[in-house]
Amino acid sequence: MPVKRTTAQRLNTWLALAGQTRAAVRATARALIATTLPSCIARFATADATAAMPATGAREALPRPIPLPLALPGSPSRGVQGSKTARPASASLTPLHLPHPAAVDEAEPAASIAAEATLAAVDFLAQVDASLRFCYVSARSIDFLGYHRDYLSSLTLHELVPSDETAELDALVARAQHSGKLETATLHLLKSLTTPICVELRVLATHTQGVPGFALAAFEVSRWRDSEAALRHTLHHDSLTGLENLTALKSALDTAQAEAIHTHTHAALLLVDIDDFQRINRALGYDAGDDMLRETARRIQHAARAGERVVRVASDGFAVLLSAGTSAEAATAAEAVARRVLSAIAQPYRYREQHTHLSASIGAAIFPDEVEQASSSLLRMADHALAQAKTSGGNIVVFHVPDDDPRNAERLNLEADLYEGVRNGEFSLHFQPITESRSRGVVGVEALIRWQHPVHGLVPPVAFIPLAESIGLINYLGNWVLKAACMQLVQWDSEGFVLDYISVNVSPQQFRDKRFTQNVKDALQLTGLDPSRLVFEITESLLMHDPEEATRLLEALSALGIAFAIDDFGTGYSSLSYLQRFPLSKLKIDRSFIENLLTSRNNQAIVTAVVGLAKSLGLELVAEGVETEAQRDLLIEMGCDQIQGWLICKALPAGELMRCFQDKTLFLQAPL
Repeated sequence: MPVKRTTAQRLNTWLALAGQTRAAVRATARALIATTLPSCIARFATADATAAMPATGAREALPRPIPLPLALPGSPSRGVQGSKTARPASASLTPLHLPHPAAVDEAEPAASIAAEATLAAVDFLAQVDASLRFCYVSARSIDFLGYHRDYLSSLTLHELVPSDETAELDALVARAQHSGKLETATLHLLKSLTTPICVELRVLATHTQGVPGFALAAFEVSRWRDSEAALRHTLHHDSLTGLENLTALKSALDTAQAEAIHTHTHAALLLVDIDDFQRINRALGYDAGDDMLRETARRIQHAARAGERVVRVASDGFAVLLSAGTSAEAATAAEAVARRVLSAIAQPYRYREQHTHLSASIGAAIFPDEVEQASSSLLRMADHALAQAKTSGGNIVVFHVPDDDPRNAERLNLEADLYEGVRNGEFSLHFQPITESRSRGVVGVEALIRWQHPVHGLVPPVAFIPLAESIGLINYLGNWVLKAACMQLVQWDSEGFVLDYISVNVSPQQFRDKRFTQNVKDALQLTGLDPSRLVFEITESLLMHDPEEATRLLEALSALGIAFAIDDFGTGYSSLSYLQRFPLSKLKIDRSFIENLLTSRNNQAIVTAVVGLAKSLGLELVAEGVETEAQRDLLIEMGCDQIQGWLICKALPAGELMRCFQDKTLFLQAPL
C-alpha cells in the first residue's frame, strides 16, 4: 500500500526506533519490534514488549525466534508482506534472531503490514555493528539507495558516504558512542555508488544481544532545501517585477554600511518614487499600472551599471544601492545614476496604443557623511531627501544634507524623556487666578500643566506641549489635566475655598479626538463636578479647521452646561462671523495686545473694539498678561470684565495658591 511520508511520520517513527521513553511512543514501538525487529534496539526488546501485542493470544502464537541472515521479512519482489523463504546466511555476518517470516504472516499479518508501513516512512533505516557493517536494512532503504540486499551485506556505511565526508561520518559515530544519545549530521549517501543524495543522518548507539552497534535513520533533505531556497527567494523578491524587495535591501544596507566603515569607503542610496502614480491606476486601471511598473523596473535596471543594486521598495518606489571609494566619488556616481533614471522614466510609456508620460522624484544619501558618521542610516537619510524632493514639486534629485544643529539631538532626547515622564508621573498642575477687574476678587483659575524633569527641573509648557502634539501624547496629557483640574476644584470646595469656575486648555488634537466627549463625561462623573463650573479654552484655528464638526461638538458639550472661551483672541482668523455661529461664553484678549497697551494707539484701538464686540455679543472679556496697575486701570476704563496676569499672581501649585488666600494676599470674589 502506498505510504504518504510526512515530517511528523518520519519523526515519530525515528523517535520510536531510537528508544524514546514516553509511554505513547513505547506503546507504538513494542508491537513493531516484537513482530519485526526484536533485536534491532535492545531497550525495546524487553519481556513486556510482547505483552503489548494488539491481538489476544498473539504472545503464545509467535514461535521462538530463529537465526536469520540479513534477509528480513520482505524482499524487493514481495513488497511489504515479505518472502516465504530465507536466503543463505553470509559467512561474514553474524545472523540476527528474528521471527520466521511465515510465522509472522500466520500470526500477525496486520501487525506485520503496519510495521512495514511504519518502516517505509523513513527513507533509510538500518542497524550496523561496531565496524559499521549492515545487520539490518529496511525494504524502503533498499529502494531508496538502489542496491540489492545481498550487495549491501558486503558493504559498510563508509562505502555509502563520499570519501571527503568519511571523517565527518566518523565524528558523528564517535559522538553517538560517547554521548549515548541521538546525534545528527547532514551528509550525502551514494545512490547506486554514483549519485550523492543529501540526507539528515541520525545515529544512536545500541547494544543488541551483547553486541555493540548503531541504529541509523536518514531523511532526504534535498527537497527541503529546494523548498527553503524557493521560500527565501519569495521572501526577498518582488513578485511583480522580479527585483529584490525592501527586506533584501535592509540586509544589503547593513552589509554595505558595515563594509564602508571597515574599508573606509562610501555607499550611496537612491530612493526613486514615481510622481502621482495613482492617477495611472485611476485613469487606466491597475493592469496598466502593473504593466508600467514592470517597464519602470526594466528601465531602472538598464540605467544602472554593474555592481549597482536595483530594488523595489514600495508600490511605486524603487531604490539603487552602490559603493564608491571617496565621498565625492560616491556623490558623482549617485548623481549620474539619478540623471539616467530620470531620463529613462521620462520616456513615453505605451499601454494599448495610448501614450503616457511619467516623472519621478529621487532622494539620495551618502554613507558615512561628515556629520552623523557611523550613527547615520542610509535609508533614513535618503527618505528624508526624497520627502524634500516631493515637497519641491517632484521630477528632481535631492541629496541629503547633513544636519549639525544640536537642537535636533536635544529634541530627540526630550522626546524620550517625555515618554519616560508620562510613565513616571512627572507632571503636575499649577493654577493662575482670574479676578474681577474692579473688585480684584478671584472668580476662577486657569489650570496649567507643568513638567518636573528629574534633571532639567521645571520645563515650561512651550517647550514640551508642541512636542507632545507631534508624537501623539497630547490626548493623554489633556485627559489627565481635565480630570486633575476637576478633582482639584472639588477638593477646594471641601476646604471652603469655592471658586466660580476652572478653565482648562483643549488642544486641537484633543478636540478632534472621537472619544473627547466621552472623556469629558467620564471626568465629570468621576469627580461629581457641576459642568457649569468648567470652562474649555480653545483657539480660533481649532474652530475653523472643520466648522461643521466643531459646531456639533460645541453644542453637545454646551448642552451639558460647559462654557467655552476663545483663547488668544485677535491672533487668528480675521473673519469674526464664527463668534455668532458657535456657542461661546468668553473672549480672552491675547497678551500681545496688553504688553504695549499704554504706548501703542493701535493696541488701544484694537482692545477698545474687542471690548465693544464682546459687549454687543454678550460675551465676558478676560485680559491676559496684565503685569502693571496702569494696564489694569486702563482695561477697567475700557470696560474689560476680568484680569489675569502676574499683577494678580503667577501660576502656583494648589497648596501655595491656598496659602495666598489664607495670608489674605488673595481673596475670593463675594457671591452676588
